[in-house]
Amino acid sequence: MKLLVVDECCFTRIGIASHFTDNVFASVKCCPDIDTALPLLASFKPSHILVNLTNYCRCTTDNQLLSAFITAAWRATVHIYLDAPYPYSESPLRIASNTFLFNKAVLPIALKTLSKIPSELMKDQEAHSLFSPQELTVMRYWMSEMPNYRIAKKLQISSHTVYVHKRHITEKINVRNRLEFYSLYNILRYFYPPEPTTFKQVGSASLALQAVV
Repeated sequence: MKLLVVDECCFTRIGIASHFTDNVFASVKCCPDIDTALPLLASFKPSHILVNLTNYCRCTTDNQLLSAFITAAWRATVHIYLDAPYPYSESPLRIASNTFLFNKAVLPIALKTLSKIPSELMKDQEAHSLFSPQELTVMRYWMSEMPNYRIAKKLQISSHTVYVHKRHITEKINVRNRLEFYSLYNILRYFYPPEPTTFKQVGSASLALQAVV
């Protein structure tokens, strides 16, 4: 097994690499950014990836480099962490078949888990979705800034049901408000892509993320 660490902070990279001096992984490589990491996915072929995507929480448009990285990393177990207090969870949250998301405060727990049972984390290889099909549809309309009554009309459900879906979505991703969810959605969109016919960029609300993250 091989580990790839992607973080612009050299101290974090060194700290993570030194944590695995007991040969849990056959090899550990570190790099500062996605641009440098992308070619390593083909040459180094990591089985596990730890990557800090905090900066991408501020990107409200699709980033081709990040999209290529996530697509190329499909064979690896990916651990995404953020320099933010959310998701509010004491353990990594599985958001896709091969991907976990957590705030940086949980990093020691993730490292401990990787030290003990790295091969067990992805024992279940079946397709995994954190959200139900209708929650995904609501989320896509929500992120296009469509009001609840219009979402309800399109899905032929009540406005209250739309509200409940939104509440469940934020609860599942462990955030406390809409702005925090908007921030995480800029990562989630690569795993739950918006439908081209219904999506338009989040406008003024997304701009507030600059002050939140």
